[in-house]
Amino acid sequence: MIVPFKRLTTDVPIPEYKTPGACAFDLAVIDDAVLAPGERRLFRTGLVVCTPPGHVLILAPRSSNAKKGIRLANGIGIIDQDYCGPTDELKLMLHNIGDSAYPVERGERIAQGMFVPIMRAEFSEVSELAAPDRGGFGTTG
Repeated sequence: MIVPFKRLTTDVPIPEYKTPGACAFDLAVIDDAVLAPGERRLFRTGLVVCTPPGHVLILAPRSSNAKKGIRLANGIGIIDQDYCGPTDELKLMLHNIGDSAYPVERGERIAQGMFVPIMRAEFSEVSELAAPDRGGFGTTG
């Protein structure tokens, strides 16, 4: 699968899979900032990526974020295939959930991207559903 992308500055790393078995590629930020405890801030990646038709680009946190006390503010990001204009840059909202300030450095890999095939549902309203009630949240123990 060929994925067109554009770097908004020449020093942005080209997306790559770090190992032959990797299913996701890393995304680094191009801004420097210090995140105070509890602070949220938007960081640029310097990349415009055109998600191929029939796919979605999922942006997920890197596991190392947990030990740093930072997270993606929205948990994961969903990048639709029609978010591909000339200035539709991938951006990451970071949230410092730690007790101390965290210095985010230019080039730091914060998130990972994964292309996933999608299926669009056709919704059909019915008056009753065949499955029995299960009781709601946490019903399997």
